[in-house]
Amino acid sequence: MVDHNPELLNTYGQFLTQQGFQVDTAQDGLEGLDKLRQGEFDVALVSLQLPGLNGLDLIRRAAEEKIETDVIVLSGPGEGNREDVITALNAGVRAWFEKSGLLLEELLNKLKELTGFLSLKEIEQLLAALPRQD
Repeated sequence: MVDHNPELLNTYGQFLTQQGFQVDTAQDGLEGLDKLRQGEFDVALVSLQLPGLNGLDLIRRAAEEKIETDVIVLSGPGEGNREDVITALNAGVRAWFEKSGLLLEELLNKLKELTGFLSLKEIEQLLAALPRQD
């Protein structure tokens, strides 16, 4: 997750960790791009307003470098216009959420969709539904 706001990184990071995700954070675009280059991430949550390298430029560079990570944009109120949305979609962005009205459950559902993630409880439910082989 890449955002300049440490409080937001902490809140979202704790929530996602509690849901079973491994979370890494960066507070500026250059650090975020460097982490994407070095690691293997299923999904990157990227804010538009970042110091060092803005979110759209981070996304463009990651696409140019063929970094295979799904991206979700997290924008603040009034951030991003139609051109930004088109640019982001052309660079492979999979979803766009506005931070101010974002429900963490909506974000969680999109993350699960993109990663194929199942919680331990969901796995147990699936296993319980399978016929027993004695």
